[in-house]
Amino acid sequence: VQAYDGKDGWRIDPFGGRKDPERMPADDVKEFVEDATIDGVLADAAAAGGSIEYLGTEDIDGTPAHKLKVVRKDGGLQYVYLDPDYFLEIRVESQRIVRGVKRTSVTDYGNYEKVGGVFWPLSIESGIKGAGDPAKFEYRSAVVNPEIVPGYFSFPVTVKH
Repeated sequence: VQAYDGKDGWRIDPFGGRKDPERMPADDVKEFVEDATIDGVLADAAAAGGSIEYLGTEDIDGTPAHKLKVVRKDGGLQYVYLDPDYFLEIRVESQRIVRGVKRTSVTDYGNYEKVGGVFWPLSIESGIKGAGDPAKFEYRSAVVNPEIVPGYFSFPVTVKH
């Protein structure tokens, strides 16, 4: 479980030996917030103080994808690959400095479905470049603007008995 409430990030990582919620370090929160932008890397990049440069096409798993270089205001670098037919993101490579070390994450998007007039990827594969098998997520459906209880993403309050 990972969550961000607009101010704080937290997680529960039972596979890492942590059963209780813990706050995320600042570098992890920053990465999490950047990856969680629901409208994608390109939306308002220039308005946010960044730049976008077209680099031509590159083969991504047999698709001649349009390659864009996005430099964020904070100096972070991302390469966005767009499908040539629908201009939907099929891959995003993000380069970040995490705890003083350069790290490149790769996220592939696929199986797009139109929901609420917008195309949403129902297949997402994401991981650190060169660090083993990526995490794979397959969604059955997407819902636009669901009702969410206030505080849903806030750090859980645990009750001790």
